[in-house]
Amino acid sequence: MDRTGIYLLKIWMVRIQALDSANLFKRMDRERRSAISPIIATLLLILIAIGAGVLVYAYVVGFIGNTTQNNGNNPVPISVDYFCASNSGKCNANGLSNQAYVIVIRNAGSSNIATGTAQIYFTDITSGATGSATCQISSSVAPGSTYTCASNGSTWPSGTTQPASGDTLSIKVVNPDGGQATSSVKVVA
Repeated sequence: MDRTGIYLLKIWMVRIQALDSANLFKRMDRERRSAISPIIATLLLILIAIGAGVLVYAYVVGFIGNTTQNNGNNPVPISVDYFCASNSGKCNANGLSNQAYVIVIRNAGSSNIATGTAQIYFTDITSGATGSATCQISSSVAPGSTYTCASNGSTWPSGTTQPASGDTLSIKVVNPDGGQATSSVKVVA
């Protein structure tokens, strides 16, 4: 090839490169206009990350909540049929008389309540005093049947403050299997 041919070849190569550069700049300009801004892209990524975090949190809390509350046994539902509290030992029920308190608890479930010790938590809503006592369940309680917890006399259990007449007394009964019931009553003289 002679000098003229080489010269023409170089000119065509420069023109092709110029055309490619011009197309490249046009393409970049088009892409720049059609893209989203970096700020919006960052905000979208943050929102997606927060959404994923909320979903993981909801899953983990649901899983942990179920595993910590389910200890393998199903507590039998109970209800308080009768609750009397007296500051002078005047409660009577189920053959018991002259008691500081008497509580009759019904098995509201479909299975027996096993023998064991029920916990009774007292709260004097009027004065704020609290206390607790235990109640022995000497034989299993069939569904629909009741058992009775009483003070074993006219005095309140050790560690429990005797309420005044007219106070509102609240109780929470917790069976050995975890079944719970609450009730409240005005204390009689």
